[in-house]
Amino acid sequence: MESRNIKILQALASSTRDQIVKCLRDGIDHPDDIAKEIGIIRQGVDKHLLELHALGIVDREAVFPPDGRPKIVYKMSGMGLELYEDIDKLMEDFYLKLKGRYERLKEDLDERLIEGEISENVYLKQLEKLKSRYIQE
Repeated sequence: MESRNIKILQALASSTRDQIVKCLRDGIDHPDDIAKEIGIIRQGVDKHLLELHALGIVDREAVFPPDGRPKIVYKMSGMGLELYEDIDKLMEDFYLKLKGRYERLKEDLDERLIEGEISENVYLKQLEKLKSRYIQE
């Protein structure tokens, strides 16, 4: 995988950046407001926003209020929105496949119990293992 892909995946894997992206998607665009919303200092938000901007996930622009200093605000870029939509779809597809695999394995396990191949105790232990691996809410 290229280093840029790794950087994007690392950026997306950060829970703080995920919270920042959620704020941007919800219309919160100023770093001060984002910092208050997620409970971290402004400098931390700025650092994350700059990284997301460098990767093309967010855009920034200057806003010039009529009675105050200009301020920089951020929003999701078109490509950033597409990326998150693609990731959401990819994850949904993955979890549907996991759920299907779980259902098939559970049916096999149920049948083994019905046929008397395994005891109820073994069944419950194996079912718990299946749930812990395939049912991730």
